[in-house]
Amino acid sequence: MTTEQTDWAQLMGFDRLPTHIVEKRVSDLLDLSGKKAIVTGAGGDGLGQATANRLAGSGADVALIGRTLSKVEKRAAEIEKRWGVKAYPILADLSDWDQVHRAVAESKEALGGLDIMINNPVMVVGGAFEKHTKEDIDQTMLGSLTMMMYGAHAALEHFLPQGSGRIINIGAVGGRVQQPGLTVYCAAKAGVIGFTRNLAYEFASRGIHVLGVAPGIMIKPDMKDMVLNPQNDGQRAGRASIHNAIQHQVQLGRVCLPEEVANMVAYLASEAADYMCGQTIDVAGGQWMG
Repeated sequence: MTTEQTDWAQLMGFDRLPTHIVEKRVSDLLDLSGKKAIVTGAGGDGLGQATANRLAGSGADVALIGRTLSKVEKRAAEIEKRWGVKAYPILADLSDWDQVHRAVAESKEALGGLDIMINNPVMVVGGAFEKHTKEDIDQTMLGSLTMMMYGAHAALEHFLPQGSGRIINIGAVGGRVQQPGLTVYCAAKAGVIGFTRNLAYEFASRGIHVLGVAPGIMIKPDMKDMVLNPQNDGQRAGRASIHNAIQHQVQLGRVCLPEEVANMVAYLASEAADYMCGQTIDVAGGQWMG
């Protein structure tokens, strides 16, 4: 090639194109065998455990971080038995800066490396905004945005020296649409979308992939029980809000399983998503502003 052609080839990144994928199946690209992943908020019945299962089912070893050790121990044991990978339970309060950084370092040591950080913390206080206390607002912002920043910061301490890694932030479709009684939460989740975009902008050139997933209305056992058997006015109001969203905003007309959202998380964690950057993908049944 001429000097001009070489310059243009470098400018276009031709030398960095992943040509090895051309002859592969998509299923090959989704294989996470040998990868080491952290999932926060993984002890309950929601998206954390579903994501840990999806990553493990794709071959990754996983560290499950949660604030109740018995819960993450139970989930880790289930994953090891089901998928035959390594699964480590890690105790940490994700609202504590030092504990988050310690837990990520401990996870890397236990797994023998770190490739993927699934940032899935949440604490939310719902209800009429004018009735919120300072503590309600602070707790929701901490649990739905600030803790996300703690986790990303802790992961970057390990990703930057190795020049690689994936951070997937779990937001919510509420970051894009209005939802009654969730003003502070939705504002925080809009912040997650902005945080994801800006973090990607800052670190993409240093080998770090940053992406986000925005779930819609996921049904967990406690939520299903609340919908079928509301016990008080607050739960009845919550049920009415969910029904209104499904009827008027969710184009598929139903709630979803955490596993349906975890499918997208697993995809974004894989080589198949290598040319995506800074985006937050809605998995919300087509929910839109009504």
